[in-house]
Amino acid sequence: MRQNGFTLMELMLTVVVLAILVSIAVPTYISTTERARAREAIATLNAMRAAEHSYSSERRTYIPITLADTDDTWNLIGMENPNANASRSWNYTFAANGEGTATRTTGPNATEIITLSDTGTLNDSGFTP
Repeated sequence: MRQNGFTLMELMLTVVVLAILVSIAVPTYISTTERARAREAIATLNAMRAAEHSYSSERRTYIPITLADTDDTWNLIGMENPNANASRSWNYTFAANGEGTATRTTGPNATEIITLSDTGTLNDSGFTP
């Protein structure tokens, strides 16, 4: 009479193979997620720079934007406040000299700072998107 089922060795081999696959997939997923978040910050900085350039071409000055600024300040340059999103990964500011800054707030790269100058030069504190 034959019994149906798996032997202990078959189950252990299956668990080992799954563990190997997970050990490969998780770091790849985390790395991809971090690159996507950095690209999100760069895209937002580019949008801020374009909005500030549009504003400054009419008024000959940039609007400095801090974390404490309200949606009204962001509306002056024609953008929604990206700092108002509770689940954001970055804090965004804009200096009077035309430089935008994104500071990482969460995750494994929480100390990362990305700056975008008024000429479009990108400076990154370490993580490359």
